[in-house]
Amino acid sequence: MTRVLVCANNIDELGGAQRVVHVLADGLQRREHQVTAVGITPYKPAHSMPGDFERRVLMPEVWPKKSPQTERTRANLRKTAVAQMLELVRSIGDEPGVIITAQVWSMEIVADALAMLTPQVRERWKVIGQYHGSFAAAASGRDLARIVRSYREASVFTALSYEDGAAFTRAGLRNVRSMANPLAFWPPEPARRPGPERVLTYLGRLSPEKGVDLLIDAWSLLADRYPQWRLRIVGDGPLATELREQAAMLAGAERIDWQDPTSDPASVLLDSDLVAVPSRTEGLPLVVAEAQACGVAVVATDCSSGVRQLIGTWGRLAPREDSRALAGVLDAAMGDEQWRMDSGKRARQEMERYRLDAVLDSWEQLIARVLL
Repeated sequence: MTRVLVCANNIDELGGAQRVVHVLADGLQRREHQVTAVGITPYKPAHSMPGDFERRVLMPEVWPKKSPQTERTRANLRKTAVAQMLELVRSIGDEPGVIITAQVWSMEIVADALAMLTPQVRERWKVIGQYHGSFAAAASGRDLARIVRSYREASVFTALSYEDGAAFTRAGLRNVRSMANPLAFWPPEPARRPGPERVLTYLGRLSPEKGVDLLIDAWSLLADRYPQWRLRIVGDGPLATELREQAAMLAGAERIDWQDPTSDPASVLLDSDLVAVPSRTEGLPLVVAEAQACGVAVVATDCSSGVRQLIGTWGRLAPREDSRALAGVLDAAMGDEQWRMDSGKRARQEMERYRLDAVLDSWEQLIARVLL
């Protein structure tokens, strides 16, 4: 049995990284490792997610947005998080352990805490770093410099695709390997919706990088041609009000169903005929793998190597940041039921390698290797 800490920016949100953390923590716990999921900051509103493992949150209050007024609060909260992480690591005893850091900020907090340990204690802890975005997304902002700086001393750095792994290696990281996100569920039967009505689903956060505004524009160009179709948008986020206002002014608004975030994505995906992923940036989006595991065809934007790896030749890709082109690809998919059935069947076959047991096998092999 190995002591494992799985750390993320928060562990209470219904985001992709958080779902991966919970699935991984629960899976390793079920395989008799001793697992604690660690969130740096609380998240409000907190969402309850299943899993029989210990949970810890390091900050006593939600991390505030940056401003001159919050500068001191942020500094104190960060200091508290590092101190709590240090206390957690020191409290665990003399056995070696592994820290998996799922996001960059969590890695920075862990790195600061480990730096305060004696060399003998620090040597007992091996760090496996993750990044849930693409290399292109990291390189386009400030994440790449933070990643190279924070993960340089990690035992292993995991990227989400082979292409991104090679790119991070060229950027200066050592010991890079690719590691797929695990699927939280595997339906015994693929989706098959009865009746004439058809559903196009978006499932995810309502934030700028997810491109839901592009999907709404594309839908408005198609809605009149497909009266039997509805667009279902499941999620919440900073653009929720703005997106509803955008949709209200466009064609097809009366056939857009807005639903709150769900802790049961399988039920949503199994009740879908087609899934749209219109993102501007992504890593290896869990919703694509989950939809395909449900036997549902996917149309996505060509926004990362991870998306291309998941979509393969059986899904359909649209150019990024182009709602008219997205409408064209959706048009082809919505108008071709045979393609949707064939694509869903092939995708489900290909997603076998992302099933939880297969990914957990890879994680256990990696953990054993870094502890040698």
